[in-house]
Amino acid sequence: MRIAVHDYAGFSFPLELSRELSKRGHSVLHLFSEASGGPKASCNNRNSQRLQIVNIDTDSVEKDDFLKRWLQERRYGALAIKELNRWQPDVIISGNTPLEAQKKIIRWAGNHSVPSIFWLHDLLSIAARSVISNISRSLGCFVYNYMNKIEIYALQHADRIVSITEDFIPFLNQWNIDPSKVSVIPNWGPIEQIPVLPRNNQFSERNGLNEKFVILYCGTLGKKQGIQLIADTAAGLIDDNEIIFVVATDDRGHRLLNDQLAGKTLSNLIQLPLQPSHLYPFLLASSDVTLVTIEASAGTYCVPSKLWSAYCAQKASVVAVDRGNLCARITEAIHAGIVVTPGSVEECISAVRKLKKNRTLRINMGKNARDYAERHFPISRVADSFEAIIHQVAVN
Repeated sequence: MRIAVHDYAGFSFPLELSRELSKRGHSVLHLFSEASGGPKASCNNRNSQRLQIVNIDTDSVEKDDFLKRWLQERRYGALAIKELNRWQPDVIISGNTPLEAQKKIIRWAGNHSVPSIFWLHDLLSIAARSVISNISRSLGCFVYNYMNKIEIYALQHADRIVSITEDFIPFLNQWNIDPSKVSVIPNWGPIEQIPVLPRNNQFSERNGLNEKFVILYCGTLGKKQGIQLIADTAAGLIDDNEIIFVVATDDRGHRLLNDQLAGKTLSNLIQLPLQPSHLYPFLLASSDVTLVTIEASAGTYCVPSKLWSAYCAQKASVVAVDRGNLCARITEAIHAGIVVTPGSVEECISAVRKLKKNRTLRINMGKNARDYAERHFPISRVADSFEAIIHQVAVN
């Protein structure tokens, strides 16, 4: 079967799915865009007989200019359709995609009688309302109404929906999405690519981390990620000269973080660029604790999947996420970290100090995280679930 997997964001776990599907005998076109920013999967050995990986080349997205971003995302949708026309898939899986582009892809699939699977990672209209309402409540409502119509259209016209969490289902019910076409497959970490490595390694030595207690934040750092909490927690722990905060993100993330620092330089903060995929496991290994944070309001529409990479790396985490969020629920249930109230600097500092003081607790939490990853993240298990849905939509 010819399967197009479209992951605008270019994350590692969708590419892992594409590679597994190609190993199972399917011909797979994997589409992504470098222009979207954020961490990208390694595309070494890009193409094989059954796998084509294509970067849809366009200008870098102006994430802080809403009009430019809207125009760019519309244009991106047209470029994605051009690739689909060229390749002519039998089935399309599309996720992590701006709604303007997603609508075009789902509409193209319907017009060409190609079954489509909407891989639902975020509730983007709700996300937009949450972020923009911080600037203007009326503008936030206007953008929500506009984007929500597009989101509902794409969800209604997709043949199947794969949601990464059951928490999105009440919203889908509210939007009158047919529940019979909704399946839940949680996201995962690429465990085959993230082995458990020594805490002290070449990366930690090169960056002066071997003698420090390292708190790591890595990945996309945008306006929903609780940037102020990172800045204030680092500032609150500056008197402990054994603790160092490492933030590895893209240029935009560093700019937003520096805006929160308001010109202050923190001696316990190291800012690194996003690391290439071959160094990413060593970056994770170089930490003692990982920090995952999103704003309280974002807990309803977002599941921060960067946590699953920390699970793979056998790291305890401080999870500053609403306790109702899937990440928080799993972390508490399996004792893989400490969940704190989003935005609470006091709770975050207390959690860091507790994990620093109690090495046994930290190690046990890391082992619990890795055990969970080994049970739930093998790509063969995930691909079985996707392949079953692919065959269902292809037959119907």
